[in-house]
Amino acid sequence: MESVQLSNKEVSVLFKTLSGLMELHNENPFKTKSYANAAFNIGRVSESVMKMNEKELEALSGIGKSVASKIIELQQTNTIQVLEQLLAKTPEGVLEMMRIKGIGGKKAAVIWNELGIETVGELLYACYENRLTKLKGFGEKTQDAIIKVIEYYQNNIGKFHFATLDNLSKQIVEEISTKTKSRCELVGEIRRKCNTLEKIELLLAMDSDKIKNLPALIITLTDWELNENVWRAKTTSNIPVIIHCVPSSEFPIAEFENTGSQAHVKAVKEKLNAWPPSINSEKEIYALAGLPFIPAEMRDIDLNEIDLSNFSSENLIDAADIKGVIHNHSTWSDGKHSLEEMANACIKNGFEYLVISDHSKTAVYAGGLAIDQVFAQHEQIDALNKKLSPFKIFKSIESDILNDGNLDYPDEILKKFDLIIASVHQNLRMDIEKATTRLLSAIENPYTTILGHITGRLLLSRPGYPVDHKKIIDACAANQVVIEINANPYRLDIDYTWIPYAMRQGVKISINPDAHSTEGIGDIYYGVCSARKGGLTKSMTLNTLSLQEFSAFIENRKQIKGIS
Repeated sequence: MESVQLSNKEVSVLFKTLSGLMELHNENPFKTKSYANAAFNIGRVSESVMKMNEKELEALSGIGKSVASKIIELQQTNTIQVLEQLLAKTPEGVLEMMRIKGIGGKKAAVIWNELGIETVGELLYACYENRLTKLKGFGEKTQDAIIKVIEYYQNNIGKFHFATLDNLSKQIVEEISTKTKSRCELVGEIRRKCNTLEKIELLLAMDSDKIKNLPALIITLTDWELNENVWRAKTTSNIPVIIHCVPSSEFPIAEFENTGSQAHVKAVKEKLNAWPPSINSEKEIYALAGLPFIPAEMRDIDLNEIDLSNFSSENLIDAADIKGVIHNHSTWSDGKHSLEEMANACIKNGFEYLVISDHSKTAVYAGGLAIDQVFAQHEQIDALNKKLSPFKIFKSIESDILNDGNLDYPDEILKKFDLIIASVHQNLRMDIEKATTRLLSAIENPYTTILGHITGRLLLSRPGYPVDHKKIIDACAANQVVIEINANPYRLDIDYTWIPYAMRQGVKISINPDAHSTEGIGDIYYGVCSARKGGLTKSMTLNTLSLQEFSAFIENRKQIKGIS
């Protein structure tokens, strides 16, 4: 076998990986340390270790017999057997975690073994849920540091969550508008508020003779490249920015075309007898096509999915329509803030009620509530409701859907809650039949009020288990179960593409922040963005109900189910 000529740096990386994996799998600590030392020392050797014999290797500082034999093995076989064995039993996502600054084998082992986390995306989500602070050796500072490192890491792999680019894109628009004194608007996927996206795209009203001056005006962008009338640049955090420059007279048509989606633009154009010579606004384009105005968010949905004869953008859900905050966690489980702090944050933001739904007893990793804790929490809620009236806290729980589809409390405990959010958190590796059957069983449970994050996905890191969406939605319709849009920008689950079907079946949607802190309540905004993408109306949104209406909804449902 021909030997692969690795550089000393590459050999060093192999030994660093070996050391980390041995630490991860709790192997001999002395060997673990010796391989870590070897990794450091090999990187400092000037001559190629891949060309040395065993005697020469052993003569090197920090390279003993064991390490020398591994290098000889690498020379002869192009591999190190013990490394291959450890790699074979380590999930790829855990390896990726170990590459992140501040997370070595020891910390990765705790995260993997105690929380069952196997991807970087899951780890970031766990940090946002404040779970790492519950682990030995992890404090809030460590958790915050890991968040920053992971966010930086994810910003360099080509795709971004909408939440990551939303405020940044608005700041860029503001800067360009101010500096150029010209109209600048978002277009493309950022204007359509896509769940994940690759770039920030803008449209700028600018005459061709001024286009070349743009880089000198905008100091926050770098790496400028001009191709015809389109500038490509990057933010200081390496996010691609595309700026389309057009004369003011062409702005409305260019705004429509560059917003997309391509399929939507094509479908609208096909309804036009002829492309008009001049247009003053996008609304004119839709009017000429015989269509109601379709907001940018909805332009990823097929026109056939929209009831065009009755559609009005004024009926779409808006953040200002949300009256109550459903699905929240507190320090009773894995939340960052107390129940009273969460309630006061809702009051401060003008909401009428809070549905507290801490984790249930099966979610031990998240401080799930044992039965005695449920009773204790309910006592605190009763006291707070007297103190905070007319604001109300509703008693709920995020009950784990077990493998057999049952909820994880007996009926006599479930009936103590005002409402139940049923979610899958464990054993996510299921085929479509198993996952669908598991969810259907939970939906048919009379105590299930809301089905939480239907697929369990984490955007950009975990695709979620496959489900038969139509069967699930039909079952929710038959059992008067509400479906959650989990508004956490890393979930946005149920996907917006299923909202039109859910509404046609008469299934209400609840836009829930799944907040684990007072700041997390603000994630409702991202849920509203996703809901609007699917055309969700105010009338089909559960938490547009006032406190009085929501209380009546809960009570009526209990009576219908015979569980009041």
